[in-house]
Amino acid sequence: MQSAIILLGACAFSYILNIILLKFSKNFGVHSRQSQNIIRWASTSKPTTGGISFYITFLLGAIFVMVTRPELLTSGNHYLALLLSATLAFLIGFADDAFSTNPTLKFGGQVVCGLILVAFDIHIHFFDIWALDALLTVFWVVGLMNSLNMLDNMDAVTCTIAITILAVVMAQAILAEGVSNMFYMLTVIVGGFVGFLFMNWNPAKVYMGDTGSMFIGLTAAFMGIEYFWNIETSPDNISYLRRGIIPVMVFIVPIMDTTFVTYARLARGSSPFVGGKDHLTHHLTHIGIPESLIPVTLGMVSVISGGMAIYAFLLIPEWSPVYNIIFGTYLLGLVLAFFILYKRGERIGKMKDLLAKREEMAAGRQ
Repeated sequence: MQSAIILLGACAFSYILNIILLKFSKNFGVHSRQSQNIIRWASTSKPTTGGISFYITFLLGAIFVMVTRPELLTSGNHYLALLLSATLAFLIGFADDAFSTNPTLKFGGQVVCGLILVAFDIHIHFFDIWALDALLTVFWVVGLMNSLNMLDNMDAVTCTIAITILAVVMAQAILAEGVSNMFYMLTVIVGGFVGFLFMNWNPAKVYMGDTGSMFIGLTAAFMGIEYFWNIETSPDNISYLRRGIIPVMVFIVPIMDTTFVTYARLARGSSPFVGGKDHLTHHLTHIGIPESLIPVTLGMVSVISGGMAIYAFLLIPEWSPVYNIIFGTYLLGLVLAFFILYKRGERIGKMKDLLAKREEMAAGRQ
C-alpha cells in the first residue's frame, strides 16, 4: 500500500511539475533545437525540460526515504552512490541542453559517473578480477547512458523503455528481497517517469533532453548492476554465459538500437557519434508501424525479454548448458528478426528519399 501511494504521489508530482516547467521553458533548450531536428522524427522543436522533473522528483524522493528511514544515513553507501552519480548525470545533461557542451567533456563526465559507483564498491562481478570488473562497470555505465540518449529520437520511446526496464527491476527486487528501501527509490523514479510520459506521448508537448536521458541511463545502469549483474542465486550459478545473457535480455531494446545504428553508420563510412534519422525506431516507421505504436511495440519486447530474464535468474533451480542454448537462441533470434526489419526499413526509407528528390527535381523543371 505504501509503495502504491509513493508511486501515485511521484507520478502526480512529476506531471504537475512538467506542466509548470512547460510554462516557464520558452528559452531553455534553444541551443539543442537544431540537433533535435536532425535526430528526432518530429520536425518541430519542443522544450527540453522533462529531465529536470526526473531529478527533482528523484531528489525529493531520496530525501523522503532517508528521513523516514534514518538507518540509511549510516548504512546506505549504495544510496549515496546513486545520489552522487545521478546528480552528476543530471548536471552533464543539463549543461549539454543549455550550452551544447563538447562531446569529450560529456564523455568524461559519464566515465566519472561510472568511477563514482566503483569508488563506492558498486561494480559488476563478472571476471572476479577487480580491475576488469571495474572497467566493465564503467563501460556498462557509459554505454547505457549513451544508448538511452541515442534512443531518445521519437516521442515517448526512451521514457517507455525506461519504465519497462525499471518495472522488470522492481519485479526482480520483490522476488529477490521483498519490499526494501531501494524498492521505494525505484518506485519514486518510475513515478517520475510516468508523470512525464503523459506530457511526452505522441504528439509530445515536452522532451526530456540530455538532462533526462543522462539521468535515465545512469539510474538504469545502476539498477542493472544491483539487481541483474550481481544478484546471487545458487552455488551452481557459475556460467559466464548466464551472467552475461540475463542483463542483456533486460536491456535488449537500447542495446539493439545502438548496435544497429553503429553498424550502419560504420558500414557507410560515417561517424557513429553523429546523429541522424537511421535508428530502429525510424526504420520501424518506414515499414508501416505508426509512430504512436513504436513505444508500445518496443515496450512489449522489453517486458517479454525482461520477464524471461527474471525467470532465468530466479525460477530455474539448477542451470544447465541447455539453458544457455535456449536463452542464447532467443536473444539471437530476436536480434536477427529486428535486424531484418531494420534493414528492410532502411531500404524503404532510401526509396522514399529518392522518390522525394525526383519529385522535387520534376517540380523544379516545371
